[in-house]
Amino acid sequence: MIEAQHQVWGVILAAGFSRRMGTAKMLLPYRGKSILQHVIDQGLSSSLSGISVVINPDVPGLYQDVSVTGVNQILINDQASNGMSSSFKLGLRSIPNHIKAVVFLLGDQPLLTSDEINKVINDYYWQKDRPLIVQASYQGEKGHPVLFDKKLFPYLFDAKGDEGGRSVLKKFQKEVFYSEMGKKQIPDIDTLVDYEHLLREEVV
Repeated sequence: MIEAQHQVWGVILAAGFSRRMGTAKMLLPYRGKSILQHVIDQGLSSSLSGISVVINPDVPGLYQDVSVTGVNQILINDQASNGMSSSFKLGLRSIPNHIKAVVFLLGDQPLLTSDEINKVINDYYWQKDRPLIVQASYQGEKGHPVLFDKKLFPYLFDAKGDEGGRSVLKKFQKEVFYSEMGKKQIPDIDTLVDYEHLLREEVV
């Protein structure tokens, strides 16, 4: 959709500390590249008009990993210790003025594809009255990615700590359009067990 390609921006959240993993999970290898690069690649092949990646400066090698052709902005979150909301705000500040909506992507979901991203974007545009929020749904289970209309940016700027967009989703829950993907939930890779499971699935 030409209109969508010029009006929806993507922000990849990759500034976490990987405390549960015990190592920089975004840089862990999967199918010949890092976990984070998989997310970037899918974002670049989607209908998003541009991509900003928010990273943690305390993770060695992360800046180099995201310095790939096509990424519009690499944002250094010096306030990452203040929680995910700091990354939300940094990402929002990077968005060009003409953009109508933002899609937030998690940097630790290497199984996410451009299909899910495009479905969320298309469902935003295909509604007669554009919804304020479009959230991916996996067989009825809420997940990512999540799209927020520009009208909600002020509320996202008010978010605190690790709540990210959760408080806004709760406040405007009646305005959410659920974009059903018709497949199982896409997992986050938070722990070594998650990562080992990911690698086992690759072998299978």
